[in-house]
Order: sequence, then C-alpha cells, then structure tokens
Amino acid sequence: MNRYVKFKNIVLIGMSGAGKTTVGKYIASKLNMEFVNTDDIIVLNFGDTIEQIFSKYGEEYFRNLEKKVIEGLKEKENIVISTGGGVVIDEVNIDILKKNGIFVYLEASIDTLVRNVKSSKENRPLLDKDNLYSSIKEIYNKRKGLYISSADYIVQVDNKSVELIGDEVIYILDN
Repeated sequence: MNRYVKFKNIVLIGMSGAGKTTVGKYIASKLNMEFVNTDDIIVLNFGDTIEQIFSKYGEEYFRNLEKKVIEGLKEKENIVISTGGGVVIDEVNIDILKKNGIFVYLEASIDTLVRNVKSSKENRPLLDKDNLYSSIKEIYNKRKGLYISSADYIVQVDNKSVELIGDEVIYILDN
C-alpha cells in the first residue's frame, strides 16, 4: 500500500445500488481501515430511517443532515467512506471530502442498478418503486456528470463480484 492511500481516506461515490457499502466494507477489511457509511451515521444520530426523514422533513433537510455528517468526517483519516448517492449534488460536500480523500466512482449500468436495488432490503426514498427503471435512469442522467467530475478514479462494476471490484480499487490506488 502506498503512502497516498495510507494517509488518506477512500471516498466511494455513485448511484444507489452501485455497491458502495458492500465494496467499501470489503476494501476497509482488506486494508485494515475503518468503514463508515454516511447514511448510517445520519440514521444513528437522528433516530429515523432515511425514508422517514425524507417523508417527514423533505430532501433539503436530509441534505443538511448529510452535510453535517460530512463536516464531522473532515478530520478523520484512514477510513473508507460510503456516501449517499446524492452527495455530489452539494459542491461543499465534495470540497470537504476532497481535502482528505481519494474519490472512486463506482459506475454501474442502469440495468445493474435496477437489479441491485430490487434485491436490496433498503428503501430508497427518491426512487419510484413502481417505475424503478425510469426513476433510476432519470436520477442517473442528472448526476452522472457530477460523479465523473468529482471522481479521481472510475471503476466499472457491471458483472463483477464485490471482491473483484474491491481488489480493482485497491490495485488502482496502490499504483
């Protein structure tokens, strides 16, 4: 492991269903780093699920909570951070995380995202369950440019195992 990764954080960005949490846990385990999921921190601190926060208070309120969580991570080092899919919407989040982190965009096709979201137990408040494909496609098209412009590295995840994706990220960051 090179110094660049050893003393920085690895920040995983991408759409809901791209595998950020699963891959992040794998990478953290392999590199002996701490793993954090920004959505999990919000739920832990707030006491409501992401879906409940969205339905009670709206997306803007959630984005403010997300920003506070990210602000709280700015001094941490040697962690793998799985971000919420919309973290790239706010440039301040990117600036904070970039100061101490290497961004890896886990890029997935819409078909992969739909398959993964369907098999997940998680409820994703911005996705319309009845029109999942078109819902994911619409959000993906709005955010893709933000993911790409924020990323230091892009890793394609379609048809790959968690281990293969995680090992690819580690290899890229180690070279």
